[in-house]
Amino acid sequence: LGGLIWTFWYDTLDGFLSIDNEVKVASSLGFGATEQWIRQNTAVITTGLSILIEQFIWCPLVFGLYEIPVSTALNGEGSPTVIKQEIKNKLGGLLMDNAKVWTLANVLIYNAPVQYRTPISNIVDILWQSIVSDVAADCGSVDDDACDVLTEKDLSFLAEKSRI
Repeated sequence: LGGLIWTFWYDTLDGFLSIDNEVKVASSLGFGATEQWIRQNTAVITTGLSILIEQFIWCPLVFGLYEIPVSTALNGEGSPTVIKQEIKNKLGGLLMDNAKVWTLANVLIYNAPVQYRTPISNIVDILWQSIVSDVAADCGSVDDDACDVLTEKDLSFLAEKSRI
């Protein structure tokens, strides 16, 4: 599902940030003199706007309405109260990690032809999914999920062994 969401994102964003739309926005805001500058620096402007829109609009929506709630529900804590708390606790850190991993990668991705954006992002996504899976595994946990495999008897045995 994530791949479909991001494929939709790249296609939609590319259409939204066409040069004609950027010039129309600049002109409507009274920046008619900058039209020539926009036309000369389209790649820089489009890349910058793409990253800003992704970081501050799209990612908070996807993480807050899909990634964190679904992960929390799949971990057995599907109550609205717990989901709301998990979003509050995890969204900021996930957005910071997202900025660290994806900002530089997005410079490359947003300057690649549209048909190559998803495959390039999938390469970076291998690293990103390891971060998201760690967050997802922790979603809905009430306390530290320590692995309590050793019993008291095991600990006393280990204590005895360490004295030898």
